[in-house]
Amino acid sequence: MVLMTPIVLAYGLLLLAAFGLWLAGRGMRRSIRDWKDGLQTVGGFVLHPRLHYYPGHTWVMPWRKGTVRVGIDDFGRRLADGIRGVKLPPKGSEVAEGEVAVELRCDGKEAKLLSPVDGVVVDVNESLTKNGALPTDVERDPYGRGWLFSVRVADKKFTRLPTNAAAREWLRWEADRLSLLLHRDLGLVAADGGDLISKPSAALNEEQWKALTRTFFQTA
Repeated sequence: MVLMTPIVLAYGLLLLAAFGLWLAGRGMRRSIRDWKDGLQTVGGFVLHPRLHYYPGHTWVMPWRKGTVRVGIDDFGRRLADGIRGVKLPPKGSEVAEGEVAVELRCDGKEAKLLSPVDGVVVDVNESLTKNGALPTDVERDPYGRGWLFSVRVADKKFTRLPTNAAAREWLRWEADRLSLLLHRDLGLVAADGGDLISKPSAALNEEQWKALTRTFFQTA
């Protein structure tokens, strides 16, 4: 019987650990790929059907036990195109459904987002608020790295919000409303033939911007 030397044993354990890390990384990459493969385009906007969507264009995703993650949907982040800063609720603070929870700075103008749930903030996406850093993850990956904050919720009322087919139908309706607002009420047409102009906060005057954000972010 051949006994392994300590060096050989350590090397074998190192190989096993490396293989375990590789498997874990492959599993994570597969999960990310599967998540992104679920994205759908509805009315020119990207939607993930497994999320719950609040009328003010934030989304809710069940996270760890008793908590949810909150973010802005693709429709909302395109309205706020040109984000230069994000103000998130402090950890430990309470948020209430329908109350302002997030403030966005967009090319010299502001937009506010309502919380889709009641609860206590347990985590925030600090990468969006670092000094000198632009919150590009919100615009590049609103359903992933651009999440906003996490909340410990006392109930599951958020499960009544549109998801799957109901969310797709709601987003189609919102896209039609946006087209009407831009063309009929604001007299605007996108240069590329689409319904949404690039960087609305820069292109619209203050009155037009307030009309846009009041309508779709549902803020007073």
